[in-house]
Amino acid sequence: MEIETSTEEAIQPVPTIGHPEEHLEVEETGTTEEINYPTGYKLWLTVISLCIAMFLKGLDLTIVAVAVPSLTDQFKTVSDIGWYSAAYGLTLSAFVFFFGKVYTIFSVKAVFLFGIAVFEFGSLLSTLANSSKMFIVGRAITGLGSSAMGTGMIKMLRHLFPLSKQAFWGGVVGGIQTLGLVVAPVIGGVLIDSFSWRACFGINLPLGVFCFAFTAYAFHDPVPITNITVWEKIKRTNPLGTLLIVPAFTCFLMALQWGGSTYGWGDWRIILMFILFGVLFSSFGYVQYRQGEDATLPFRVLKQRSVLAGLWCNICYDGILAVTEYYLSIYFQGVRDFTPTKSGLLGVPMIGGLLIGIMLAATGTARIGYYYPFLYATSVLAPVASGLLTTINLDQSVGKATALLGFLGLAIGLGIQGPQLGVATTLSIEDISIGTAVIMFGAGLGSALFVSASSTLFNARLVDEIRQYSPSTNVTALEAAGLSDIRTYIGSEKLKNVLSGYNKAVVQTLYMPLALGILTIVGTVAMERRSIKKKQS
Repeated sequence: MEIETSTEEAIQPVPTIGHPEEHLEVEETGTTEEINYPTGYKLWLTVISLCIAMFLKGLDLTIVAVAVPSLTDQFKTVSDIGWYSAAYGLTLSAFVFFFGKVYTIFSVKAVFLFGIAVFEFGSLLSTLANSSKMFIVGRAITGLGSSAMGTGMIKMLRHLFPLSKQAFWGGVVGGIQTLGLVVAPVIGGVLIDSFSWRACFGINLPLGVFCFAFTAYAFHDPVPITNITVWEKIKRTNPLGTLLIVPAFTCFLMALQWGGSTYGWGDWRIILMFILFGVLFSSFGYVQYRQGEDATLPFRVLKQRSVLAGLWCNICYDGILAVTEYYLSIYFQGVRDFTPTKSGLLGVPMIGGLLIGIMLAATGTARIGYYYPFLYATSVLAPVASGLLTTINLDQSVGKATALLGFLGLAIGLGIQGPQLGVATTLSIEDISIGTAVIMFGAGLGSALFVSASSTLFNARLVDEIRQYSPSTNVTALEAAGLSDIRTYIGSEKLKNVLSGYNKAVVQTLYMPLALGILTIVGTVAMERRSIKKKQS
């Protein structure tokens, strides 16, 4: 689903959803490739392979949310729940720029197959995990493979179809990813009820094997650059930047995860993590500055107002969606005692609302020529929807929570394509891919950061609220029981009070999406007012 721009034609809004790293190819421009496009069954095997890869990528983005209560039951810990999503989101977003460069230098086929293999290995580790730490490592490796697959999607399409057909097929393959996002909660719930949580990640293995085999057999490998040495190729991928940015945000996530729960905010370990983040991130910025026009992130792009505004908006949008989905799944399964399947079905309205919002905004933008009114709509409606979600309680119908999830999805959907259109209308043709990469990096980062931070908040509030509602309850033992097994450990005389504490902890965690919804106004106001119907200067 690529946003194409031209100096001769209006920019048309293209509906997107989730974390479409297929936009994030950072590619050298100014060259024209002569491509012999494949035909027949090899073409369609490759298209099927791409569809499988993007479906799995979409599936893994959201399936973990419905599995969280089961994971806490298995590993007997609540403190790690933030990492189950954050580890995947961190590597997914942090390696986007790296793979964007790699695809311009090395064999497209080899890099894509590498991505599938890494994705499969990570899925295998997650499926077989016998500890929380092993599962987190598996999720991080899966995210790395997903980053490689997603970044290469558009590159592969360029070697399958002529330019006139690429937008259509990009939309088709991107739509398959959207399908994965939509059905993930339901598929995850059914797999957990029918087998176990392990099936949510084991399902990747047979599908990934087909994807690998079809690509290896059918895809025509474009001739890579051959007139430079291997060492020069490696240097062009900017490995130093990746080696700085990944540990930088890992340190930041560790500080957010440990602070206030495992250690106090003033503890030397937390302070050290923040210092390391500052040093590593500053070093990354310095490296980019020294590389000038050869940098992965040229400063001419980073200092552009709409790029920074879009980055901020996407951080907030995906933080809102990820945290809400995570803790409503805990609410449905842990507090309301619904099955994973029912929990997944109850979460579908948020994705449905998101799709409706995207379509409404796409239609409206095409008609009036401006995207920023829909950004304002999100900044007004998202805080309202998130605020209303903080009023859910045990005595109300679950239909209220479901309806509000649909409302929140609609609110975010209205503005979620705005940052991409802002970049497309303000940057030069050569810089659009880089600018889009920056704002989509923000999407993955927002999900990882705020799920991690919300985990710390939830754990702290859970302890305090249960002690308040049920002072005689052993909170330590309860945390080790898991989120959906509490009824096994708590007698009927205490159960309602303990569930009230759980409900209150979920509600107080949902104030984080409310705050993020309010903060979207910063990016909305900063975004430049450009028409998609006017020529770029």
